[in-house]
Amino acid sequence: MTLKHVIIRIYLYFLLILFFITGGLAMFILAPLYKLAFAPKAQWKSLKPFLLWKHVYKVMWRSLSNKKYRDLYPSKITDAPQFQNSSEIMQLKASWQGAPDNCDKCENSCCAQISCPMLGENGRCLSYGSIYFGYYFCGRYPSNQGQVDLYDCPKWEVLNEAH
Repeated sequence: MTLKHVIIRIYLYFLLILFFITGGLAMFILAPLYKLAFAPKAQWKSLKPFLLWKHVYKVMWRSLSNKKYRDLYPSKITDAPQFQNSSEIMQLKASWQGAPDNCDKCENSCCAQISCPMLGENGRCLSYGSIYFGYYFCGRYPSNQGQVDLYDCPKWEVLNEAH
């Protein structure tokens, strides 16, 4: 399955590179392709393309310019997708009042703090379940104490740091 994971990541890298080479126009011209990779279950009317365009640049700038941030989200090109954090590493805090399977409308959620345009009106991620979600930061969050600290997350606590 490793080859499959490499191919999917290369595909996502290709979409991101195409986005930057075209100044974001590829996202508009190839909208169905981008929607399939980033938000296949979302309604077209729920997507905010200009906010998405701006957000991609903001996240990429943060990822490229902030080594500490980059180091909090390590991944290899061969890593399998993850759609939730590891129960061997993280557990719900006893004080968490929300549902275990989402962050509801937590004001401290990473999505809320970075003003992610993929956060729907109901507080749920429009990208959940997409290949992007599984292969990048979202599906792996949180996987270490640094991520919990960065967002002052009230939901998760670390059992064991992954090594």
